[in-house]
Amino acid sequence: MKYVLVLDVAKNKSMFMLSSNVGEVLLEPVEYTHNKSNFELIDSNINKLKIKDNLTVVMEATSIYHKAPERFFKENNYHVIVFNPLIGKEITNTIRKTKTDKLDCIKLTDLFWKGSIPDRNYTEDEIYTRLNELSRQYYHLDEGLNRHKNRYKELLHLCFPEFELCFKAGKIYELTALNFIKEFPHAYIIKEKRVDALAYNMANTNDRHLNYYRKKANTIKEYAQNSYPGVNENSKDVDNLKQLVEIIIEITEQKDNVKNQMIELAKQTKHFNNIISVFGIADLSASLIIAELKDITRFNNIKQINASCGLDPTIVQSGKSINYHGPISKRGNKYARKILFNCSRNIVTISAKCDKENPIYAYYKKKKQEGKHYYACLTACSTKLIRIIYALCMNNSTQN
Repeated sequence: MKYVLVLDVAKNKSMFMLSSNVGEVLLEPVEYTHNKSNFELIDSNINKLKIKDNLTVVMEATSIYHKAPERFFKENNYHVIVFNPLIGKEITNTIRKTKTDKLDCIKLTDLFWKGSIPDRNYTEDEIYTRLNELSRQYYHLDEGLNRHKNRYKELLHLCFPEFELCFKAGKIYELTALNFIKEFPHAYIIKEKRVDALAYNMANTNDRHLNYYRKKANTIKEYAQNSYPGVNENSKDVDNLKQLVEIIIEITEQKDNVKNQMIELAKQTKHFNNIISVFGIADLSASLIIAELKDITRFNNIKQINASCGLDPTIVQSGKSINYHGPISKRGNKYARKILFNCSRNIVTISAKCDKENPIYAYYKKKKQEGKHYYACLTACSTKLIRIIYALCMNNSTQN
């Protein structure tokens, strides 16, 4: 006889139901909080029934909330299935809109016995878990950094509007500019300083000779003398700008540290060299791809990868009209989709200048000639890119 323990997972708690394949209910749906004593209680009850060898634990991937019960049951040698939430959506596809945790447990149990929940039983290596954790932290820091940079630019326009003119595009976010504006956060403050003092600040950041920055310091002072900021030097926004610069410097250092750890780990995986051999993909991009797709050879075919990334096309039918190539579903891993899209854009940009025979660039031009939008072309290139990566990894080869 076979048994299943179904968990309907929520935040910090789950509804548990234990049943057999002949319809016997050994544990009616009951709610337990996620803690050590409750997990051990369930484990003890299962051991008393002596059914552990024939038991499968089934739960839906629910953000991060399923991680605690998944870890406990795996560490205690249970056979665990964590399935895609899209499969569980089937339980809500009924005319009646009644939905409770108890009913969900019963319906998930029915799905399991019908064979609707696949048992892929994929156990990833620890290195992929660590890479994924670093990847998510990298994206989190990057998103936060972008918000802080937008606020920084806003405050800069209030305190010294001409500061951007003194540095090339994007240079205002580099350490030289950040350290300068942290010490001299307003045009009127700069106006009162000697040129040597301004040059010394920049030289000290980069450990270069004072004369190298004297010309730039003169330029900054000239702009400051004719500047009329939106606030005076005693405004609270001047302090806000200094504080924000410190935050940006700190987050940038944290982000670089995470990036370096991720690249170092990714180089230890078996397909790093295959992926980095693709034209236009550097260490960071390869590391992010591996962190999100993990061991890409675990997929049976390219359609599975596209579906996992949300790159699979939707099918739209209305009457006799059927569009088999609708917009992408966007139901998969958004981080994997993002890195593939960015890689495709980089490859197309670089290839347009120095490698017009590149297959991805040729595919981009083909889609462009079909009249597709720029983003639609790059999305199509993402699917082309993942096909190339999949083939290289499956054959353990590199791109010439």
